[in-house]
Amino acid sequence: MPVGPLDKIFKLTILVNSMHNRQIVYLFIIFAILFLGSLATLAYGVTLHEKDYIITNFGIKNGNPLITVQGTAGGSYDPSLGDEGYQAYVFDTDKGTFEITVAEGSSNKPHYSTDQILAKVIKLNECLIKNRETHGKPLFENNTVSYVDPNLNVTKVNKVYTAQVISDDPDEKCETGQHIRKIYSNQTNATSSQVN
Repeated sequence: MPVGPLDKIFKLTILVNSMHNRQIVYLFIIFAILFLGSLATLAYGVTLHEKDYIITNFGIKNGNPLITVQGTAGGSYDPSLGDEGYQAYVFDTDKGTFEITVAEGSSNKPHYSTDQILAKVIKLNECLIKNRETHGKPLFENNTVSYVDPNLNVTKVNKVYTAQVISDDPDEKCETGQHIRKIYSNQTNATSSQVN
């Protein structure tokens, strides 16, 4: 059967449409890869700077314990932990042990909170037993972080720590499911200084 001009036009149209559809599919795949790559960059745009957790000094100001670090206090956290962990500044004082947590928040900004730690000793891999009923607030000023509670009036800081805490499922051994994975830094001072 002879192929007429209409058949040639029809076959050419199918070929052009097939090539056009492939180009659209390729463009869609490229767009999806670029879009997902940009989301990953946004999600992990924050990185942990360990110098934000290396203690250089600690003390008391206006009855509130404070820690000074090499980097920017509260300036970074480990985004790979997601909601399964956080970084912490821990103050062992004459009024109890308190922590300020730095974790992943919304829009790549850190989320800060405070807790009272009931555990007697802070050790690697140990369970953190906590009381979430604290009135303290975190205060970050450049390389200094303070646990501010006007009703606490701390007169002595025994020891300070910076640590990474991971959250796991609670069990009989650890009712909070939170364990210290890493201690970045700690300092002890027999008589901590009053900072003016």
